[in-house]
Amino acid sequence: MRAGKTNHPNVSKTVIILGALLFLGLTGHTTKADPLFFSNVTAFQNNDTVQVDLFSNPGITLFGTNLTFSVDVTGTLSTGTFDILRITYTELGSSPVIQEFQIPLFGSVQPPFSLVFSVFSPGSNPQGVPATLTIDLLNSAPDFVRPSGPNQGQTDNSQTYTFIVAQPVPEPATLSVLFGGLVAVGIKVRRRTV
Repeated sequence: MRAGKTNHPNVSKTVIILGALLFLGLTGHTTKADPLFFSNVTAFQNNDTVQVDLFSNPGITLFGTNLTFSVDVTGTLSTGTFDILRITYTELGSSPVIQEFQIPLFGSVQPPFSLVFSVFSPGSNPQGVPATLTIDLLNSAPDFVRPSGPNQGQTDNSQTYTFIVAQPVPEPATLSVLFGGLVAVGIKVRRRTV
């Protein structure tokens, strides 16, 4: 008698496929990119001969109307994804200046790299004006690891650096040379008119 025997090939195939998927899901590992981080924000001074670490020197005075900085970006982006590095420069009494850089840079340069950028200081004067520089990776959180201090190793979603921006005051020797040159020009002009 064959009445007691049933054949269910579709059920057994479904069970095997579901079992295989479950096995792969439990044993497989997901590939995840490391998040992007930034560090080592440095200001360049004295015709780029001196580098100042902004994290270690909060409140430092930087000289010049055109300030140059660099920031190190590390980590790995997943294939086909991007991030945006936003830089916000603000001076007391002025509107913020925002610059954004897409990562990978130029569509193909992947981290790690150092990005050099400049900002113009609209209000710098010999007395100095308070300023801030905020760095943030918009698609990475957290994106900054504190390198030192009481909260060393703590991660943050962005970092704001504070400093003073001032115009350099000419040295007395420079002023005396300038004044001497003006006197000489004045004497020469006077002799011609006489």
